[in-house]
Amino acid sequence: MYVLVKLKVPFESISELPKVIKKYSKTVQRQYLYVWNSVYKKVLKETKNKKIAESRASRGAASVLKKRFRAKQSMENNSHEDFFSFLTDIFMDNLKG
Repeated sequence: MYVLVKLKVPFESISELPKVIKKYSKTVQRQYLYVWNSVYKKVLKETKNKKIAESRASRGAASVLKKRFRAKQSMENNSHEDFFSFLTDIFMDNLKG
């Protein structure tokens, strides 16, 4: 007999996120929540150490947001042709998984 145990994650909804993240759009908040929880679960499963899992989850989620905002900033400084190229690259990266 198998028993499924749902791993409790620190952030179950965007309302529980840190104030510094709440100043961004709901889309950004959801992305932060998803990345944070995904990394947390994975690292906790591997290390069995909550402090390490929280630290890596925070760094991972922050890294994703940093890349997101760099891409947006880069997009704003480029021409329309570069923007189309940028969108194509993102689309192809998403197809790769």
